[in-house]
Amino acid sequence: MEYSTFVMLKPDAISRDLQDDIKNFLKRSGLKIKRSKKVKVDKELILKHYEEVIVRIGEDFKKQVVAEFINKEVEILELTGDAQVVAKVRKLVGATDPAAAERDTIRGIFGIDTMTKARAEKRMLMNLIHASDSDDNVKKEMKLWFK
Repeated sequence: MEYSTFVMLKPDAISRDLQDDIKNFLKRSGLKIKRSKKVKVDKELILKHYEEVIVRIGEDFKKQVVAEFINKEVEILELTGDAQVVAKVRKLVGATDPAAAERDTIRGIFGIDTMTKARAEKRMLMNLIHASDSDDNVKKEMKLWFK
């Protein structure tokens, strides 16, 4: 049986032209890209995507999301693998803060930002990639982004 997860290559990955490197890393790890799509992000879409985080963290984070994503391109992917695909991709992506990510993860290999620096500069952390953290969020994010 095939299982899916959702991944978004964020604007910082796109601006650094890391899409192919990241996708190849995922494929070498045994995942398949079932579909992908480039999306120019609008305010409604990104605020819906980050809705739960904005509620938890607050208005400052909302402003950072808007500044980082609006009118920028992201690439969204549906990845397939075994029943543990969500957990596997999360492990491959690495810790949220690239400075804390293991060296053999996407953020550990390609990351150049730190949470400390982002907070000091009052901006969103540039950590290259978003990966769904649960089967429920996979369904929600697929529906939101692959319309």
